[in-house]
Amino acid sequence: MVDNVQSLPALSGVLTAPDESPLRDGCVSLEPPRREGSYLGAATQIAGNIIANEGVSIKGRVVGAVIARHQLIQLSASSVVSADLEGGHVCIDGYLDGDVHASDRLTLMPSANVRGAMSTNRFECHSGAKVTGTVAACQPTGR
Repeated sequence: MVDNVQSLPALSGVLTAPDESPLRDGCVSLEPPRREGSYLGAATQIAGNIIANEGVSIKGRVVGAVIARHQLIQLSASSVVSADLEGGHVCIDGYLDGDVHASDRLTLMPSANVRGAMSTNRFECHSGAKVTGTVAACQPTGR
């Protein structure tokens, strides 16, 4: 385990600090973060709806809704979101107050704190995640 990425300059472009770990399919990745899709930084706040035909990564604050059908929606550990989410794979590692519909998979990472109703075909919950609400199976949708 690497405790301090700063002390390993040869790996600084490959590894990220633990609070900035990119999530890929519910796992921490050693690959550089992808720059595809929409990205909302930690110092950004949006009041309104986000509708995207690409993946959405959120580190900041959102009040409204996030809709990215059949796409990846990621909420990082620093995110504070009061919105309903609709995506293909929804991966949460931050705070969410709202309902979630993940047509493929819903992943709750260790720092996740979710309040709301969740529906998905596959549910993955890592140790440490907090849930106040319900989890239900949904019917698969065509892509």
